[in-house]
Amino acid sequence: MNAAYKRHRIVGILLAILVLILIDHLNSPTFAFNMGDGRAPSALVQRDASACAPCGAPCPSTRD
Repeated sequence: MNAAYKRHRIVGILLAILVLILIDHLNSPTFAFNMGDGRAPSALVQRDASACAPCGAPCPSTRD
């Protein structure tokens, strides 16, 4: 077996790539926005408490 393709090296490189991807993802503005920590309020914050649907959609009787 070639020394460049040892199992522990491949696993180590894949784990390092995974860690780099996770760090990039957790530091992204999109992730912060989706967690409610962005500069604009998320959709969960903007829901109307008096709406009929759980997603915040207005009732059919109140639509224009």
